[in-house]
Formats: sequence, C-alpha cells, structure tokens
Amino acid sequence: MSSVGKKIRLGHIFKEDGKCFVLTMDHGVDLGPLKGLENIKTAVRKCLSGKYMPDAILMNPSMIRLCHAEIVGKLGVIARLDGTATVIGPDITDYRMFSSVEEALRVGADAIASMAFPGTVRESQNAEKVGKISQECEKLGMPHVCEALPPEIIDYHFKSEAKRQWPSVEHVKFVDRVAAELGADVVKSYYTGDPDSFKEVVECCPVPVIVLSGPGAGNPNELLGIVHDVMASGAAGVIMGRNIWQHERPAAMIEAVMRIVHEDLSIEKARKIIA
Repeated sequence: MSSVGKKIRLGHIFKEDGKCFVLTMDHGVDLGPLKGLENIKTAVRKCLSGKYMPDAILMNPSMIRLCHAEIVGKLGVIARLDGTATVIGPDITDYRMFSSVEEALRVGADAIASMAFPGTVRESQNAEKVGKISQECEKLGMPHVCEALPPEIIDYHFKSEAKRQWPSVEHVKFVDRVAAELGADVVKSYYTGDPDSFKEVVECCPVPVIVLSGPGAGNPNELLGIVHDVMASGAAGVIMGRNIWQHERPAAMIEAVMRIVHEDLSIEKARKIIA
C-alpha cells in the first residue's frame, strides 16, 4: 500500500515524461527573509502568475498553511521537515527535525524534503535522522526527497549572494549515493559544472536526481545553460528558488526553465523569453 501512495504522490510532482521543475521557497528557517521572499504570499502569486507553472513547490509546513489558497489545485507540494540551524548560529549543518511526516500529510504534501550533510562533524546524527525519515515515509506512503551537500560547498550554498563555484565530482557522486542508500526516493543534487562529469553522478545514483541551482549568481542566462546541461546529462529535473523569485520577472524565468525541462527548448529561445 505504501508503494502505491508513493507512486500516486510522485505523479503529482513528476509529469508523464518523468521530469519535473520544483520551485523552492523553504529558505526562511535558515536564511531569514531573503530579498524576494519578504512577503511569501506575494512571492507565490508573482511566480504563479504566468501561463507556465512549476510542477511543484517546496515550502515549510507553516508556509504551506499560510499560502494554501495560492497553491491549491495548481501544482504539487513538498514539505521540508528539518532545519533548526540558521546562518546566524554556530553550525548551519545542525539540521534537526522541526516537523514530521504526519504533519506533511495533514497539510496535503505530496512529498517531504530533508537535508543530508555527509563529511561534516555531525554526519552520524544527520544520517540517522535521514534514515528514520525514510522509514516513516515508507510506512505512510510518502516520497522522500533528500538534498545532499558535499562538505566543501556548504559555506557557499548558504550565502544569498556568491560567485558560483562547483564541488568535487567525486564528492557529489559520494553524497548523492549516501542519500539514496539512506532511503531517499529522489536526490536533490549539486551540479558539477560539467555535463560529462554529471553523467557519472546520475549513473551512480539509483534513484532520480534533480539538480539545485544554489545561491543567486546574478546571471540568468548562465542559469538557463545549466538547466539545459543537467537535463542533457540525464537528470530527472531541476529544483531552484533564489534564481527564480529574485529575478525581476519570475514568471518568465519559470516559463523558460519549464520549457527547457519538458520541451527541450533551445538555449537561444529560452533566453529570449527572459530578455
């Protein structure tokens, strides 16, 4: 029964082509009121105002409750369950549970999200948490999306403005495999910066890989190139937030990304959408 529940819920996130684009808006717990998310309801409305909408949205359960009227019936919903550490605290990797799979079910989520930090001081506690979440998800038929971060990318990842950098290919392969081995149904992965090397990442991960964009890099044309490359590498989709709702035309960015993911739109045509 649980496998049926997972399949049905994943069908609300991944389309018939097996691909997805997830919009993330779960940043408030660890990063505070980032530019573009000062008023989260307004941000949701702007992002969902165009002809094209993301396949799903990732939010904290409290914000799903707050914004339910804006998202109901429009797209899939993923609830983040862990966080608790902030950028003004002593250890951003001290991610513990602030919610539960049951709460995610109560707010109507189609999947839950957690964070994995292999290679850090707290990796044992973190792996235990991820594994227990996977067990609960299996029991209740809830898909588990696990974001796996290589240790060298952590400081960069949590900066709202940063020059783009790429982690070690071997480390990305390693942490993605760890997340899958701990029971994740989908792995949210860092990109390696190179489509050929990222093919190795996808081949080493036994579950679908969706790729995050990281901090806003201030170059939307570059971002669209990354989306094109990761899809060509075999990724099942992309998952991003700051590079979308911090753009002056978020609905246009969503259309461009969606059409690359689902229609294999050329980079040239995608860039014209946001010009």
